[in-house]
Amino acid sequence: MTQKKTNAEGEVQNNTGTELDILANIERSYYKANPNAQKRNTARSLKWFSKFIPKNYNRVRTARMMRDRDMWADSIRPGSLYMFEYKAKHRDTLPVWDAFPLVFFFDTFTAKDGSKMLLGINMHYLPPSLRYTAFTSLLKLRNQKRYRENTRLKISWGVLKSLANSKFFEHSVKMYRMDHVQSKFIQVPPRSWELVMWLPLARWQKGSQSEAWKIK
Repeated sequence: MTQKKTNAEGEVQNNTGTELDILANIERSYYKANPNAQKRNTARSLKWFSKFIPKNYNRVRTARMMRDRDMWADSIRPGSLYMFEYKAKHRDTLPVWDAFPLVFFFDTFTAKDGSKMLLGINMHYLPPSLRYTAFTSLLKLRNQKRYRENTRLKISWGVLKSLANSKFFEHSVKMYRMDHVQSKFIQVPPRSWELVMWLPLARWQKGSQSEAWKIK
């Protein structure tokens, strides 16, 4: 849980772990709509954000998410959440792909050609209702109860396949080539996972959102 942070005048202060105005504004909206709430990263706040953000944020420029340089990273830590710009190697033949993924990475390996590959769950491939179900399942796999800087998910392919909603993960797990990442990785602090999760940041290429969300 993340405690409500206020100043001497009782005004809600930014407790997102970032300097991103958009996340601070969303956080303030929650406490304004729920004046008795003293914390978030609860079942109540997660449900509220999953409804409020899609309804009130139709489109967000990805550049807004890259303004806090303290969030920039050159490499990834398994179990953490990242955003980044990406150009798929097989973009000409893929039916649809995301140029700004939101990914919980859980594995890395080296391909036969020597390329470093990253394996993770791109949450954008799930529509909001299924994303909510998948995200709540994933949160049960975090390494500690509180949302600290070192909080991460303890996930693997085996764990994902064992979950009741494994078909959601089979659809949203994707491989990314390190040499096709087009920007710094933007590491999302755990206390802000529930804020970033619902923002319309996917940048679908070739195909449409409905195609990306179609689970076979």
